[in-house]
Amino acid sequence: MTVAADLAAALDPSVLFAQAYGKAPLDWQRAYLRETRPTVVLKGRQTGASTAASLKAVHTARYWPDCTVVCVSPSLKQSSEITGRARMCLRQLGDELVQDSASTLRLANGSRIVSLPGTARSVRGYTARLLILDEAAYIDPDTFTAARALVATGGQMVVQSTPAQEAGDFWEIATGGAPEWARFTVRSDEVPTISSAFLADERRAMTPDAFATEYECAFGRTGATLFTAERIASLVETAA
Repeated sequence: MTVAADLAAALDPSVLFAQAYGKAPLDWQRAYLRETRPTVVLKGRQTGASTAASLKAVHTARYWPDCTVVCVSPSLKQSSEITGRARMCLRQLGDELVQDSASTLRLANGSRIVSLPGTARSVRGYTARLLILDEAAYIDPDTFTAARALVATGGQMVVQSTPAQEAGDFWEIATGGAPEWARFTVRSDEVPTISSAFLADERRAMTPDAFATEYECAFGRTGATLFTAERIASLVETAA
């Protein structure tokens, strides 16, 4: 990489994305990568959030020496997905790794990218330049609370997830109006990488509520029941 190309990538993460992946980011990914405020992403499935998060992790680790990027998901396997993509990204860029394990990538400049499972105990003891909470709707409240402290002395917090129920930390952040948060809502039918035919097949195979949650960024209602008034009435009529 030339000095000019490296400078361009340092100034704009979307340039590094193109260098690493050989293609330009999607429009929403470009805005997300450039965002420096606390960020929340309400997303459908397969919208490119994990790819963008891995590049954001790499950009931070590359250009902030001796910093730590922490990725937290409900399980270590899920957290390692972002770290795995970051590993491939770094290799594509030709960067040297002085530590390469399932949960930690350490660059030659002293920075590291760490993946952690979603437990309150596992996230304690770290200070993060960038904290990524992936599939945050499924992270338990104690872990969410403990993770927030990682950016207490400065650093960016990124919270992204497909929706779950209308309750919990992710729901409150995603639907709240706190002005300090940058907000992205990305439905699966808004990205060009998912075909309309695939979504049509999924819609036929799933209940409307399940499809809306998985692909249309719709939170499920807390306490919702399969037995609607119409359904109950039909069962009573059948029994009679």
